[in-house]
Amino acid sequence: MKMETGSNDSKALISVRHLNSFYGRKQALCDVSFDIEARRIFVIMGMSGCGKSTLLKHLIGLKKSPPDTVWINGEDVSKWGHREWNDYWLRIGVLFQNGALFNSMTVGQNIALPLTVHTNLPQDIIEIMVEMKLHMVGLSGTAHLMPSQLSGGMRKRAGLARALAMDPEILFVDEPSSGLDPITAAALDELLITLKEVFSMTLVVVTHELESAFKIGDYMIVMDRGRIIASGTPEEIRQMPDSRVQQFLNRRPDEEQRDYDSYISRLCKVKRR
Repeated sequence: MKMETGSNDSKALISVRHLNSFYGRKQALCDVSFDIEARRIFVIMGMSGCGKSTLLKHLIGLKKSPPDTVWINGEDVSKWGHREWNDYWLRIGVLFQNGALFNSMTVGQNIALPLTVHTNLPQDIIEIMVEMKLHMVGLSGTAHLMPSQLSGGMRKRAGLARALAMDPEILFVDEPSSGLDPITAAALDELLITLKEVFSMTLVVVTHELESAFKIGDYMIVMDRGRIIASGTPEEIRQMPDSRVQQFLNRRPDEEQRDYDSYISRLCKVKRR
């Protein structure tokens, strides 16, 4: 489906149509299409190496998209120049997998950085806004701490506070529950749901954590080897009969077909070398 700027009747905030993506000769995404509606939590789910991170890069503009493949607010992003991308980046927030805090800055300085660079707000107002964002994520009173003094869960929350510093319309979240204990992960899930419901925010969440995905997602896609193999509401995904989808949902490993005699022989050859 080809959509033209100005004639797009879709209600989607972001539309992807027949997106293919490559790293050299290796194809990372194959004919990927979906829509993201505003004020919803859209979950991109799949196993490691399935193309989730590559897709996220296209959505936030870190990887160039071919013409007529990625549309934001009805505009083909392949036609955007530096000014349009800058405007878009000021309207989004990104929580990277490890929080991506600058270790040489305090927590408060990390969160203040977008405000300092992109606004002309006086320092006292920025400090107030930093405390407000820390309060939103449950980290009040930690602005003076260094990132090294935070636990893994606290680092994720601090990274989220920085992603929220500019009050984004769209929040992209990469593996929010990765490396967290179940209680901390559940609290972060609740926080993401609150951001959608209270602040009418659109969230795009990349994850392979099934419990988190089904808890927070309004709509989700399941990816495998660069393709979308399932899409729908959480309930629709659970009921899909596709064997690969059910294998992922039930956490069943691939059946290995291995010739053990050849395997041992190859190991012995390597050792003799």
